[in-house]
Amino acid sequence: MYSPAEQKLRFARSKAFLEQDASVLALSPREKAEELRAILQYHEWRYYIQNDPVLSDTEYDLLYKQLEALEAADPSLITPDSPTQRVGSDLSSDMPSVAHLTPMLSLANSYNAEDLREFDQQVKRMLNISDNEDIAYAVEPKFDGGSIALVYENDYLVRAATRGNGILGEEITANARAIRSIPLKASFSKYGLQKVELRGEVLIRKDRFEAMNAQRAAAGQSLFANARNTATGGLRMKDPREVAQRNLDTFIYALSYAETAEGANGLDHIKTHYQSLDLLAELGFKIPADGQERKLCTHIEEVIEFVTAWETGREAYPYEVDGMVVKVNDRELQERAGHTSHHPRWAIAYKFAAKQATTVLEAVEYQVGKVGSITPVAKVRPVALAGVTISSVSLHNEDFIKEKDLRLGDTVLVERAGDVIPYIVKALEDLRDGSEQPIVFPTH
Repeated sequence: MYSPAEQKLRFARSKAFLEQDASVLALSPREKAEELRAILQYHEWRYYIQNDPVLSDTEYDLLYKQLEALEAADPSLITPDSPTQRVGSDLSSDMPSVAHLTPMLSLANSYNAEDLREFDQQVKRMLNISDNEDIAYAVEPKFDGGSIALVYENDYLVRAATRGNGILGEEITANARAIRSIPLKASFSKYGLQKVELRGEVLIRKDRFEAMNAQRAAAGQSLFANARNTATGGLRMKDPREVAQRNLDTFIYALSYAETAEGANGLDHIKTHYQSLDLLAELGFKIPADGQERKLCTHIEEVIEFVTAWETGREAYPYEVDGMVVKVNDRELQERAGHTSHHPRWAIAYKFAAKQATTVLEAVEYQVGKVGSITPVAKVRPVALAGVTISSVSLHNEDFIKEKDLRLGDTVLVERAGDVIPYIVKALEDLRDGSEQPIVFPTH
C-alpha cells in the first residue's frame, strides 16, 4: 500500500502540519486540503488496517481539525473521499433494498477432518481430477460478524449493503462510510477495473466489546449477548454517528465481481483467489495476514493441520472466529465446479465447536467452603458447548444472581470462556412466561 519512503514522507509532513512550519504556511488552502487528505488517509491505514499507529490520537485529531476548518471555510474543497465525510446524515427509515451484483451464497459446513477429506474427494470427482493429484486450497478465518457487500465505481465507494436474502440486501452506505477500515477510495483503476463488488465481514474486537459491556453494566443497561450481535446491530443503526462510536472493523474476504471500463469481465486476469486477496491488501483493505491468519495449502492434509491449529489457538485472536473457510484457490476450477442455489461447490466452512448456547436454569445448589463461604451452583438442562456437555455452572455469589436478575426456570445464555470455565452471560428476559421463580439465597 505505502512504500517505506512514502511512509517516511507522510510522517514528516504530518509533523510539518502539526508544527505549521514554513513549508505548510506557503501552501494555498486547496494545496493544504489535498495534502491533509492524503496524510489522514495514511494514518487511517496505519491505525485501522495495520493496527500500528505512528501518531497519537490527539495529533490525528489536530490534523483532522485542520482539514475540517479548511473545508468549512471553503466547501468547494470537500471531496467524496475526504476523511471528514465518513459520517453523514441519518439513514432513511425504510433502508431500501438493493440487488447484489452477484448473489451472496451460504456455505456448506464441515465439522471434522473426515468431512474435509470427503469435500476434497467430491471436488476431485466433480472436476475429473485423479485421487493422486492435489488441489491447492486457500484457507482463511470464518469471522463471526455481519456480512457486507461493498461496491466501488471509478475507485470510489458508492454503495454498501447487508447480505439480506443473498439476492437483495439493505442499503447501508452511510453506515459503511463510518467504519474507518473501509476505504472511501481505492485505486482499482490501476488494475484496469472500473466497477467491483467486494464481500466482507463487519466485526468488533473482543476488548472493545468487553469495554462496551462494562460501560453498559455501570450504566444499568442490558448487556450485549456477544460481539457478533453488537457488530450486526451496528450495521443497521439509523445514525452513522452511533455506528462510528462502536469502533467496528471490516475484513474483506472476496472480490466477487469486477468489470473493466469496456464492460469486460475484470476477473479474467486474476487467476486465483489468493491473488485477489493480495491485490485487495495492496489497495489498503483489511485482509487476514498471510501465513499467520490465512494460508495457501497445497493439499487437504495441510488444510486439516492449519484449521486444527487455528481451533486450538482461536481464543488468543482479537476477533471472534467461529470456524475457517476452505476455498479452491484456482478460479478456473471454481468456475468449473459452479454452485447450487445455496452454496458454491468449491468452498466449505469448517465449523469450530460452539462457544455459546441457550439452556434452562432448572435448580440452584449451594456449596459450603472450608471457611463457611457459600457458592451457588446453577443446575442447567444439559447442553453441548465447545466439545463438552455442560450441566453445572457457578453463580459465584448472591450479588451475581441479583445483578443478572436470574430466576429458576429462566432460559439463559451460557458461554464457555476460553473453552474452559462455563458461565451464564444473561437471562433471556423476552422468553419469560411468568412461571419463573426468584432464587432465594440461604441465610444460614
